[in-house]
Amino acid sequence: MEHLHHFQLSDDPFRNEPMMRALFEAGPQEDALRRLERSVRQARGLSVLIGASGSGKTITVRRLLDRLEDDVFEAGMMVVLNGAADAYWMLKRYAVQLGIEEPATEREGLIAQIYESLAIIREDGRHAILIIDDAHALAQPNALAEICGLLKLEYEERRLLSLVLAGSEKLADAFRRDPVLAHQVDVRVELEPFGQDESAAYLQHRIQQAGGNPSILEAAAMTALRDLGDGYPGRMNTLADNALFEAFLCGRTEMARVDVQRAHADLGWAAGAPADPQPETAPEGSSGSNVSFEDTLSGLDEELAGVLNSAGSAPQAPTDGPPKDDLPEPEDLLVELVED
Repeated sequence: MEHLHHFQLSDDPFRNEPMMRALFEAGPQEDALRRLERSVRQARGLSVLIGASGSGKTITVRRLLDRLEDDVFEAGMMVVLNGAADAYWMLKRYAVQLGIEEPATEREGLIAQIYESLAIIREDGRHAILIIDDAHALAQPNALAEICGLLKLEYEERRLLSLVLAGSEKLADAFRRDPVLAHQVDVRVELEPFGQDESAAYLQHRIQQAGGNPSILEAAAMTALRDLGDGYPGRMNTLADNALFEAFLCGRTEMARVDVQRAHADLGWAAGAPADPQPETAPEGSSGSNVSFEDTLSGLDEELAGVLNSAGSAPQAPTDGPPKDDLPEPEDLLVELVED
């Protein structure tokens, strides 16, 4: 796309996808990964990963899945979206994942089929792992308890399955509302946001992986991305993606703090301004250091209008708009990922 070429980027640096090739081994995610891996390797029953939107839950559980050897584990992963499944539907999907061609139509028969398949896996010398991402979608009556009920299946006095649930605070709330279920949790991990230095290293890493020079991010812009993105990589990606396009529209060769502020305001994430809203360089025509956040954006609007109206003075905006990799998924959809 034109704005990526403008910054001499060979790829889109801020796509919100679990790109393993662009992996940044961050402290919070590394710590969570170690704790979850320890849990499943010791055949613990229920592990829970809690994280805010954009905190890196999906990349963490994907990395966990990739680390589990095929000759030791029968591991699979499912992603659930809001309203996607009731308890029976989830059990049926897991039965299909286990290779059961004709799942039973009643609960008791379905559980028996799952038990038989898990027992065969155990006899083969392997341990079954089921990872469910976006598991907060199961925070409804009976669904979560039904899935966790699989942990009661045993063979030769050993548990047949380990379960890893990754979700938002809604998942944590569901466990808090059910003390009996909460006491089944063997390991609970919560993803923390990146610190300032870690955020800067992450953003620079993404630029480098896209073939660019990290100097296209001004220091003040990186600080604003961390602060307005709350230190969560997914949120910083979305902000940076939009801010990069704002800088392109204004003909800049570097992303400035004001570009991040404009992107944040346009996304509508919060009504207020950041604690330090002033750009390092006030827009042309402003009065200097006493510029309000609203005036800063107003000045940027004027600057942008002037750029777009001046023939040949700056790159023109592409007609297809900024990247839209983070489009919402349709409701009532469950995507199943099965790793060999």
